[in-house]
Amino acid sequence: MSRERGFCQTPLGLVHYVVDGPREARVVVLLHQTPRSSDEYAEVMTFLSVDHRVLAIDTIGYGCSDRIATQPSIADYADGVARVLDHLGIAVAALVGHHTGAFIALEFAAAHADRVAALMLSGPVFMDDEARTALAPWFVQWHPVNDGQHLSDKWTRLGRWVNDPSLRQRLLADVFRAGESSEQGHLAILDYPMADRLPLVRANSVLLYAQQDPFCDASQSHRFSQVLPVTRVREVDGGIFLPTERPSTFADEVRAFVRASWRTP
Repeated sequence: MSRERGFCQTPLGLVHYVVDGPREARVVVLLHQTPRSSDEYAEVMTFLSVDHRVLAIDTIGYGCSDRIATQPSIADYADGVARVLDHLGIAVAALVGHHTGAFIALEFAAAHADRVAALMLSGPVFMDDEARTALAPWFVQWHPVNDGQHLSDKWTRLGRWVNDPSLRQRLLADVFRAGESSEQGHLAILDYPMADRLPLVRANSVLLYAQQDPFCDASQSHRFSQVLPVTRVREVDGGIFLPTERPSTFADEVRAFVRASWRTP
């Protein structure tokens, strides 16, 4: 097995992806949070690709995918996932999304129910008017300033949640690679009509919550469980950057979820 990288042409530009694992194994698609990239799952892929075909996608605007000037929607992001799967000849997969990636995975499952064998939403926020009001102040686009203060501001802000300087450096590399459109993914979730899309999901679902994540917790799970089919709820130790902070734990949760929830559409 060897990790491979590639690009897929989409209407919004080139989308970068990383794939690893046995070609005959079940496919697991990993979708990252804003403003990260497929690097969020670098270690998770190492653990998971032993017995799964693992595909991590850079959402358009992030990582090595193209930047775009216009504001995409969650539906646009999900369409990019569909086009990568088509490009690779993947008909059915399990989808795993963390934070913003959970919104994209959910929309893909709503729009392409016949292609989703199982759905894991990691750190999902139930997006209603209350959540929009609470989250909007966090989603303010930064811009460079002459004295470079924006660089240290971002470093300091991440220090609220990340002590490890090496991890903080990885996170900031993604922020500054995305540049002055780094908040596009966050802005897209504010406009996402979640309540309208949830009833369209048919896949067995798992909700995964990190116990130290300040933006969401398992208390929100009942709102999803009322609509999503066969929903399980899991809580694990970790924070906002769970896949990178606890890659072995995250991979174990994904492996168990695929084994228990996979259902060919």
